Amino acid sequence: MHIVAALSWSWQRVRVDPLTGDLDADHRGAGAAELAALEHALRLADELDGSVLAVVVGPPEADEVLQTALAAGADDAVRVERDTPLEPRWLAANGADTARAIAGALPTTPDLVLCGDRSSDGATGATPAFLAARLGAAQALGVVELQTDGRAVLAHRRLDGGRREVLRLPTPAVVSVEGGVRLRRASLPAVLAAQRAPIRSVPFQARPQPVVSARPRRPRPRELPPPSGAAAHDRIVELTGALVERTPPTVVGPLPPAEAADALLEYLQRHGYHERPRGEESAP
Repeated sequence: MHIVAALSWSWQRVRVDPLTGDLDADHRGAGAAELAALEHALRLADELDGSVLAVVVGPPEADEVLQTALAAGADDAVRVERDTPLEPRWLAANGADTARAIAGALPTTPDLVLCGDRSSDGATGATPAFLAARLGAAQALGVVELQTDGRAVLAHRRLDGGRREVLRLPTPAVVSVEGGVRLRRASLPAVLAAQRAPIRSVPFQARPQPVVSARPRRPRPRELPPPSGAAAHDRIVELTGALVERTPPTVVGPLPPAEAADALLEYLQRHGYHERPRGEESAP
């Protein structure tokens, strides 16, 4: 079984100024929920003879989290190059981008992806759901215990009233776990080996932003020939069109959208605001 432990490089203990709303935080790292997800991944890999890939999205300083995962027993680690500022907008809305970065870094769809139920800073808990949607996987959120039943994985969810729900997970599946399990202590040789291990990094594929104009769309100015009148008065009248009979406003519709668009194009072409495409000049 191929298991991915999706870790985070989030701010710990974010403080909000009550007067200005400015944010402040002391340090970054993996939260208790992500470390619990890593411990669950290592246990399942031991029981099912699987492998664990640790993934984190962050700057080079986030290699510290991956070194911790390698020292604990992860088979491989990869970091997605991306850093997000400490801003309310990013904390509240970066779940979709984080899930896209993780999914883009995976060479194949794993059997199981384990995440923390929420990060320490934004705490939206949206990344696991976005990740399940991108991978086309089943999801189990807020899991407190994971067990194996032969080759299947059983997820225990906490319900209201002290009840539990047990889910038999299909593959692939994305599971978010609560932070109730402590990560195993790594041996000193494993810690030293993890600090010397090279960490692979992949670039974050930014989503192309749509081109949006802040100005309303207006037709191009119509090109007119220079006035031909001998007197200045005649040229001004010709330029302004003061004595030309006016065309009343045209109302397009009610028509289906396709016919309304054709009528609008025909109006613009008839009055010289839009040229007909080549090959259609002779069309009636």
